[in-house]
Amino acid sequence: MTEVDEEIFESSSLAWVNNLLRALWPNATVALMNFVNEDLTAKLQRDLPKPFKSTRFTRFSLGDGVPAFGPIEVSRHSDSHVLIEFEVRYSSAVDILLTAAGLALGVKRLDFSGRLCLELKPLLDTWPVVGAVVVYFATQPKIELQFTGLVDAPLPGIAKQVQAAVHGLLGRLVLPNFKCMQITGEGMATSLAIGTREPMGILKVQVCRGTHLAGANWKLGQVRSFTSNPYCILRLGTAAVRTCTVKGTTNPDWPETEAAYFVVYNKEQELQIDVMDDDSCSFLQRNFVGLLGSLRKSVSQLLEATPGRFALDTSQVKSGLLHVDDPVNTGVPSELDLKCKWLAFADLQAKRTDEWREEEPHGVVLVQLRQGTGFPEEAVGRKGLRWKCWLDEGAVVLSSGGKPPGHPDFQIPLPQCLYHVIDQLTARGVPSAEIAEIVEVQEVQVSQYLRAKSDFMESQAQRKLENSEVQCLELCWHETLALLVKTPAAQVQLSLLDGHDRTVGRLEPISVRHAMSGHLEKDITRKLSFEQSGNEAPSMGRLSAWMFPACTAPVLSRDRYQAVRMQVSVRYRALAGAPTSSEST
Repeated sequence: MTEVDEEIFESSSLAWVNNLLRALWPNATVALMNFVNEDLTAKLQRDLPKPFKSTRFTRFSLGDGVPAFGPIEVSRHSDSHVLIEFEVRYSSAVDILLTAAGLALGVKRLDFSGRLCLELKPLLDTWPVVGAVVVYFATQPKIELQFTGLVDAPLPGIAKQVQAAVHGLLGRLVLPNFKCMQITGEGMATSLAIGTREPMGILKVQVCRGTHLAGANWKLGQVRSFTSNPYCILRLGTAAVRTCTVKGTTNPDWPETEAAYFVVYNKEQELQIDVMDDDSCSFLQRNFVGLLGSLRKSVSQLLEATPGRFALDTSQVKSGLLHVDDPVNTGVPSELDLKCKWLAFADLQAKRTDEWREEEPHGVVLVQLRQGTGFPEEAVGRKGLRWKCWLDEGAVVLSSGGKPPGHPDFQIPLPQCLYHVIDQLTARGVPSAEIAEIVEVQEVQVSQYLRAKSDFMESQAQRKLENSEVQCLELCWHETLALLVKTPAAQVQLSLLDGHDRTVGRLEPISVRHAMSGHLEKDITRKLSFEQSGNEAPSMGRLSAWMFPACTAPVLSRDRYQAVRMQVSVRYRALAGAPTSSEST
């Protein structure tokens, strides 16, 4: 069974879940308050200007509203992957008070809606059957906050900062980001299955024409003499593509050869198009309009309507700076003509067809980042050590920060999900007999785990001493990065970024041709090399160091990275009609 041949099990309401949620909601609000005080407050204090670093919530009440779930859809995407999707809605009067620098900003109403997805994978033949639950939103949830206080005077920008911070936190759960809750103790196999995100296909988008766009450039006294220099920014997930600029028109035509390609993991993912005015076309002419309109449509909506004409949302356009006769001010809708095409993946026996266009991608390379050793402990930083991945001159994809590996599988009859609980209770001095009673297992199982963990920690310390890696870390990513392949001659490039996003070194390039032949699907180990120069930070004075601390942060010697080894694997998935590995050789 493939991703395309998904089987729908059920689509129904969730009345019983909503009834259960009403009973649990008082406890859920307490957990949400902890989230607000620990996560959201910390993000606001980090993002807001210096005078507002003391920002905190003095009141937080979500009112009498209760979230509503449903309808729900359950589908099976493969023999080891079940997907559950359902709508989440919440609308209520609230009482939230945010204070900062002696000023107060209140929220009186909250409206939230989004489509939550739960992936059950991998499916196992042993209890508890499901290895992990992966949680994410297919697209950015919609959240509207009605403010009181500073939103009217004198600092309306604070309300926007709060709204942006909330959207940023929710964005951590929007594809390709996700949250994983591991259930079993299958160790490496489960982690790899979770991190391997199989794309469904490729969306090809062509912006053909715009009509009645806002005119950002006009002269006083000249009737209907207004133009723009429009271009479009297309975003789906973390990928973004910019079209060319069409100068001096509010009815632009973009070249037919210009197309954007996006890797799609769920057809409910949204494509966002922002139509912008390019004021760099004239040295003397500047405007303050910027945005000319925006469009948000899911992949499924685009495919159902293609080719189609879509009305732009112009509510955020600065209409007060436009000509009085501008379409935005006269109620004439601004529109975009789009052509969209779905490029599906082929099976292993796929052959090239005459319909295939050589300028389109041949397929996708899935770069699976496993784990590595020898990373300097002091180099991790706030963002963590990340990998930058690209195909020659293609688009760059960034991984998340590496994390220390979790508990290994100690091969004892104890669920791995209990390891952390036993560790916490042991740290508090709780005896083994009481721990066993709390987690409802036998005392001998607790003793076996504590003994196995102690032996493991001793062996790890001994290995580090033998390899002179006392201050080095083992990090894991278990993450898959997707790259579009337009030529088989391309090579996969991987560079390591430190905690300040500076390039440390790179791995040996990986040939796409070898990936197409299937020779790189097993783990390969690469050593970090330092061919490129420019790793050392320039020397700067005290004033510059104070103003730009990130730029003047100390750079570790390359000797501290000499022991870095990274395990990766590369897999190729061809698109239907694309050349096979033998045809492209």
